[in-house]
Amino acid sequence: MVDETDEMPRRAMAIAAAIAAADPGEKADARRMGPAGAPLFWRQVARLDIPRWQEEGWLRFTRLVALLTPASRETSIHDGKRPLGAALHEAGFSEQRLARLIAARGASRDDALERAIRMSARKTPGVSVVDLARAIFRPDDSRHLARAYYKQSDASQTEDIQND
Repeated sequence: MVDETDEMPRRAMAIAAAIAAADPGEKADARRMGPAGAPLFWRQVARLDIPRWQEEGWLRFTRLVALLTPASRETSIHDGKRPLGAALHEAGFSEQRLARLIAARGASRDDALERAIRMSARKTPGVSVVDLARAIFRPDDSRHLARAYYKQSDASQTEDIQND
């Protein structure tokens, strides 16, 4: 659970809303942005008073949310009822890939998370952006990611059994 005084949820939802409200060109710039950022990102840094030491993480978050947000979408992709792990399972992310993502550290974890988001982008209509931010800013706490993935896996298996 995220502490109520934590700025992470507010910032995550505000950035997701800003991306949804952006024009298709700004969304594309955010998807492609490198370490120098993009105007949409820097507007959020200023507006949300993001500290310098968190800029790299929020830049990564902004790029990932932009990847998940279709150019034509005008509403936020945030869905508080769809944790990241569940969305990955629904998108067909394998257990082996989840294990590699959870085990990865540093830059390789960042790369693995971006690959997971790219793989699921077309199949994910919404996701908890707070959960995505947590995956970026608290990489050593992957329990929530695994728990949501396997909870969705169990729910899918139960549904498959009931439909047979």
